[in-house]
Amino acid sequence: MKNNRYSIALFFLLFLATHSFSFGQSLEFTKSPNGPVNFDLDVEVAKINLHVKNISTSPVKVWVTMDTTKISPAHRAYFCWEQCYSFGVVDARDIAGGKPITLKPGQDTSAFTAYVDHYAVFNEPKEGISILDFAFFNEEDPSDRISISLTFNVGNVSSVHDQLASEVSPIFWNSTTNTLVTPNLTESDIYLTDINGSQSKYDQAQASTLTTGIYGYQIHEKNGKIQRGVLTVIR
Repeated sequence: MKNNRYSIALFFLLFLATHSFSFGQSLEFTKSPNGPVNFDLDVEVAKINLHVKNISTSPVKVWVTMDTTKISPAHRAYFCWEQCYSFGVVDARDIAGGKPITLKPGQDTSAFTAYVDHYAVFNEPKEGISILDFAFFNEEDPSDRISISLTFNVGNVSSVHDQLASEVSPIFWNSTTNTLVTPNLTESDIYLTDINGSQSKYDQAQASTLTTGIYGYQIHEKNGKIQRGVLTVIR
């Protein structure tokens, strides 16, 4: 009887030793940025590459999801996980053709790249900070996952604080009166660009024609200075 108890205990010890991977984390990042990544305004597209490794002893089918709730309104994001997905796809499981990558035990892949396109909205580069959150998880056990936030610092904005300061815009939309408020800009020309890339010179007579949406603006001052930004119109 005593020998049987020892045999059973030894069996469970061996079982836990050989199957401990099933109770732990299967994935880890082997290459990732330590903080915000800075990009010049004139780059074609801002991109960050990650390396992901299967540290378990079994193959793992890995999916990726993206959270864009903290992206700049002037930017668009997409990602590639072996294959590339278009703007608006945040979970490849939701589309036909989406598929996970199967990582073999010990396999380290560089197949993931996140992109922020700062030209996509207004057909001209827009500075700003976009934060994208990604989750990589095991298809068979979604709780077996790793997550990361990637901060894209595009242009001359050096911090979130500076971006918030820059968002104190010289012009703003008054949704109560449905007018564009332009204090101290009586001698400046204002140009608005809609999301389709159509640009026009603004005057107050146009206020009634502006529809709800996001517009890029350029303020051409008398001294030659040009201010750029993003305007949100809500009716």
